[in-house]
Amino acid sequence: MDIGGYPQIAILLVAWSISDLLMPVLIQVSRRRSWLDRPHGHKTHQEPTPVLGGVGIFIAVAASLALTLQTKPSETWFPIVGLFLGCFLVTVLGLIDDFRPINAVVKLGVLVAATVVISRFDVCANILPGGTSNPLNVAITLLWIVGVTSATNSLDHANGNTAGSIAIACGSIFVIAWGNSAETSQSWLSYLAVAIAGGCLGFLRHNLFGGRIFLGDNGSFLLGFLTASCLVFARWSDDPIKAFLMPVMILTVPLFDISLSTILRIKNGVVGSVREAIVYCGKDHLTHRLLALGLSPRASVLAVYSLGIVSGAFAIAIHGIESRISYLSVTAAYLVLLVIIGALLDQAPVHRNSRRSERFLPPRLRWPARAQAPRGDGRKKNPVASR
Repeated sequence: MDIGGYPQIAILLVAWSISDLLMPVLIQVSRRRSWLDRPHGHKTHQEPTPVLGGVGIFIAVAASLALTLQTKPSETWFPIVGLFLGCFLVTVLGLIDDFRPINAVVKLGVLVAATVVISRFDVCANILPGGTSNPLNVAITLLWIVGVTSATNSLDHANGNTAGSIAIACGSIFVIAWGNSAETSQSWLSYLAVAIAGGCLGFLRHNLFGGRIFLGDNGSFLLGFLTASCLVFARWSDDPIKAFLMPVMILTVPLFDISLSTILRIKNGVVGSVREAIVYCGKDHLTHRLLALGLSPRASVLAVYSLGIVSGAFAIAIHGIESRISYLSVTAAYLVLLVIIGALLDQAPVHRNSRRSERFLPPRLRWPARAQAPRGDGRKKNPVASR
């Protein structure tokens, strides 16, 4: 299946359609089987909700590639097969964790196993010479995938947050993978990017508008692992600094969310150590802070999307800059922007000891005199949180 010589269009439409059509089926199956995320603790939804969104996205992405790229040479499928074997392991891990919480050590072990699997299929960082034969590249790949998967899971605290942010990131990946010529294009990376984006867009119609189904850990683990793997699968630049910066910029939203939350928890004395900051579970992530500053739920998610678009634009910009001094200057401007955003978000009264920031807020948004911290502030058992 090819539309005007551009299989990317077909992949996007097929993945979008399959995902959109699968979600109602998964909702019905989940309700019949009582496979639901029930409100408790730090969770903010009011009704038991299906959490098989990730399963639908996985099927949509895999099916769209299989249906539209049947005529491609078989040898080009080699890294894709490995990638989806790893994704299958991670999705099953998240699915189990949605209904029977798994120990953090077990989660890490599965992520390590999945990373080893994809590295055997040549999906590995190439920042250092030697490719997969260099153990440091495998270690970098592992750290990157574990970090991004955890960050993406942590970002899943509001409807549309994770799937929309990943879809936007995939848009940036596609632009870079498309290239300026046949010599610079990365066809398979562009196929993967539009397939993931299509799967996310089909899911969003049922999640962003009404929250009829959630990603669950199965979905947030899948999207984190899949996107992180795509980014190490890519050929960014022969310059190792640029090759490191571009993936980080593309995935700014999840990485910034988990980093800012951790830093501000320590800075504001909410926790007493880095370990406590990582395992702490409270309503102090990006959208929580935007809500506390007066934005509506819809505006908060749109603000998160805007950050993803701007960060992707920075990544695309430095991709086209050859001079190291020039692209490092652009990177410095990007970091200054993130620091300013972080300082503004630090003013949000999301913790008990955040009353100092209320002078920046209109009276209607300030905590009552005897207000308590938002319900759900506390510690979570596993470093990788569920929604």
